[in-house]
Amino acid sequence: MKNYLKIAAGTFCMAAATNTVFQPLGIVTGGFSGLGIILWNAFRIPLWAVNTILNVPLFIAAYRQKKRRFFWNTLLGAALLSFFLGILPRFSFFPQDFYVNLILGSLLMGIGIGIILQDGNSTGGTDLIAFLMKKRFPAVSIAVLLGIFDGIIVFAGIFAFGIEKACYALLCIYGITKIADMTAEGPGVSRLFFVISEKGEEIAERILYEKNRGVTKVDAQGGYTGCRIPMLLCVVSKKEAAAMKDLVREYDPNAFVVITDAREILGEGFVKNIQ
Repeated sequence: MKNYLKIAAGTFCMAAATNTVFQPLGIVTGGFSGLGIILWNAFRIPLWAVNTILNVPLFIAAYRQKKRRFFWNTLLGAALLSFFLGILPRFSFFPQDFYVNLILGSLLMGIGIGIILQDGNSTGGTDLIAFLMKKRFPAVSIAVLLGIFDGIIVFAGIFAFGIEKACYALLCIYGITKIADMTAEGPGVSRLFFVISEKGEEIAERILYEKNRGVTKVDAQGGYTGCRIPMLLCVVSKKEAAAMKDLVREYDPNAFVVITDAREILGEGFVKNIQ
């Protein structure tokens, strides 16, 4: 129930930001909502209809490829987002202040997305496209695929609202991303996993070749049993933490897992003071 309430709260914030700020001001921040703003400007197609129609074929394609829990949660998120886009009125917080509206809209959208991401949920749209395309292009990361699709939508916004509005949209995207990260996991934190499992070899292989993350095997010995078993050590980004937990549970529900924050990581593949 708590997870469903989070999805409802997150989609409400996202729809409120879209209807009260981004649509009235012509700010295209990517995603199906951004595409909906363009189509509304050109053909007066409601945003809720665009979000629903575009998501239908994606869910049909995703039904056999994604885990059932993820699928149904994403379906709920997409449905609630379309619902709130349809019922929430269009207005501006401060009709005479363009910049204050952008700040409040970015804050609302960032909080909404962050709440959705806390439990590894999604609202469909370009996120789901990126997940599906990952199987076709395994060498390309989901973040890059998502950036490509959202970038195309933002670029299309130039022709609908002009390059000045597109520049404001890029600033909003930056703010939304930062706020969403802080809401989902807190500032400047990655996740460090310690995993002890009898199926450590299978788990390590999945991490290496499916998640494209490095993993270290540390020789460990049980204090009571005296048995030696490899302990896996792996650092993942904040957004990958939920998927990492699901991966371990899939192979070994009884695995001993310790998850802690990693605020500074040095070495190949990482940067100083991760943010």
